[in-house]
Amino acid sequence: MYNLETIIEENIANAISDLANEYRAKGKPKVAKRLYLKVLKLREGLSTINQQYHQPYIAETLNSLAIVSKEENRYDLAIEYYLSAIFMVEELFKMDSAQRYLDMLIHSYTDMAHIYRRDFKYEKAEFFYNKALTLYQDLSSEEFEKRQIQRLNIYQHLSVICNDQNKFKETEEAYLGALTLYKLLVNEESNEYRDDLAILLFNLSTLYFKNKQQNRAKQIYLWTLEILLSLAQKDSKRYRETLASTLHNLAKIYTAQLEYANALSAYRESLKYYIILAEENPSKYSPYVAIIFKDLASFYRKQKKSDLAQYFHLKAVECYSELAHYNESAYSLKLVSTIIDGVCYYKQHSISLYEAELILNNYHDDSHGLKLLEKIHALREEKNYVC
Repeated sequence: MYNLETIIEENIANAISDLANEYRAKGKPKVAKRLYLKVLKLREGLSTINQQYHQPYIAETLNSLAIVSKEENRYDLAIEYYLSAIFMVEELFKMDSAQRYLDMLIHSYTDMAHIYRRDFKYEKAEFFYNKALTLYQDLSSEEFEKRQIQRLNIYQHLSVICNDQNKFKETEEAYLGALTLYKLLVNEESNEYRDDLAILLFNLSTLYFKNKQQNRAKQIYLWTLEILLSLAQKDSKRYRETLASTLHNLAKIYTAQLEYANALSAYRESLKYYIILAEENPSKYSPYVAIIFKDLASFYRKQKKSDLAQYFHLKAVECYSELAHYNESAYSLKLVSTIIDGVCYYKQHSISLYEAELILNNYHDDSHGLKLLEKIHALREEKNYVC
């Protein structure tokens, strides 16, 4: 039986805790924090009387202190409070797998992961995101279904930080985890998440594309394209850039797999979108137009269609010349490289190399510029100026 003094202290702790919660809800973390610290002191004193009863309240108070510390931008202190709370709750969870402890752990793991992600401590963030995802599996079926958006957000964060660390397998797993949830959220009755699904599919297919898994990339890109074209019927402007990039990468895959008719169709559609985008924002999208011209030149060269190859190569030179005029530092070396390609691959006269060499006079200390200059000298030494 508790004595009267203990009961009074419990009531005081509860009242101060409620008051602290009110101040936190009002956006006054400093006041809330002072009150939580008083509550923590009271709870720790009460814990010496009945540890099993008061430890959950101590953990909740530590968790609240972590939250207000985060709101004060004191992230290191927030981590300390979270770790103290987690240590305590994990022990409680081992003894009693109650929903109360499960929710606290999931919240603490996720919030800690957010803080580590914010500080670019990606390995720790990844660790705690995965801890939270593992605990979601312990929820009841009903609760598990209710937490779809929370789990989706974790998968999205994981995909970003794992991709930034060049972890292919972990990034793929995060995308596939999110994809499973999007399949549940998107249906014929609702298009609410369809554009998010399209972006996820684009990112997943691009992951496969960059890792040279062309068949997987092509399959997902085609799925992406189907959704994007459907969405673009209602808002064509919003999806132009993603459509252009999807079609461009599909064109590259088709070319590599010798599906030339499909490749040409994809190149044309991609170029169409990029030209529209470049008209609206030349500095941002004209470089993509130049890249497609270069790709088309190579595309026709592989098929020994020299006239078309020459045509698109010259279009690329024209594009880079204009870009270099407005932003010399960004595009001069790309222009030089494209000019050299003309002599090397498209049987153009070596006189154009003088223009390239003149540009390179401004890049004596640039390693890339020096390599291009060496290539020009090597081309001049060849009898026919052909690679």
